[in-house]
Amino acid sequence: MTTLAHPQTTKGVPTGAVKPRKRGLARLLSHHSFRRLVQFAVFAFILGIAIRHTLVGEAGAVVTASWEAYCPFGGFETLYKFIATGGKTVSHTHLSNLVVLVAALVTSIVARNAFCGWLCPFGFMQDMVSSFSVFVQKKAPAIRKGVKTLKTRGQKLAVIDRPLRFLKYIVLAWAVLGAAYFGYMVFRDVDPWAAVWNLAELSFTLGTVVLAITLIASLFVERPWCRYACPLGAATGLVAKLSPVYLKRESEACKSCAICTKACPMGLPVHTATTIKSVDCIGCLECVDECPREGALELKLGMPVIGK
Repeated sequence: MTTLAHPQTTKGVPTGAVKPRKRGLARLLSHHSFRRLVQFAVFAFILGIAIRHTLVGEAGAVVTASWEAYCPFGGFETLYKFIATGGKTVSHTHLSNLVVLVAALVTSIVARNAFCGWLCPFGFMQDMVSSFSVFVQKKAPAIRKGVKTLKTRGQKLAVIDRPLRFLKYIVLAWAVLGAAYFGYMVFRDVDPWAAVWNLAELSFTLGTVVLAITLIASLFVERPWCRYACPLGAATGLVAKLSPVYLKRESEACKSCAICTKACPMGLPVHTATTIKSVDCIGCLECVDECPREGALELKLGMPVIGK
């Protein structure tokens, strides 16, 4: 007599079963909405800090922190001088940059590159531009058709996507080694995040051009700066390799519909991967949220290993 094996279940639901569509309050309280709320809260905090610092001024009666005091990458740029001089920092950086840097690196170990996916305000700006692009395309069929045509033609350039992703490591080396050698932030004048606040002071640098290119590119490609040029993402992504947390795709439950890949803001081929441990993964979990099958994508704990 043959005994049929019981199907695996996820929270009482058979693995591979179609997830019920979220409606009403459940849709409003979804993972996606919560992530956007966290991103907005961080952006609003930095915006408030910047406005207060601008209104009070450098010579104000009250000492106020600038937005730069909360940038973790400033910790990388000033680290050499801080160690070499016994406590001094390069211009535009503070001890707080080192503290925030440590927090970002610890986050990368605990939750992979979640800092980029949940807390980075410039990542949030790119996400908003991409969301605006999607909204406009839904409302205007002609624009949607034009964007689709551009993307179809741009697929020919997909072969350079992988090589371009190594650019951020070159930027990281240049920014950190340049700051150590010259004693000032060589990256600051091309930093699009710094350009955002320079614009508020009617100051224009090469970073303003980089900012414009990034935001325009975000209309067609999600998170272009994060994918190809962000030095902070390069550093935290490498540290994230030490994290025991990773995503696993269960092939038996997965139907290879590629919805998870389409949802990934970093353009990772989630639907063909066995485990998602890429240095480019920003821990946003949008792929898990959008996956229509129970148990097809799950967070796992294991030994930190290098792999895709």
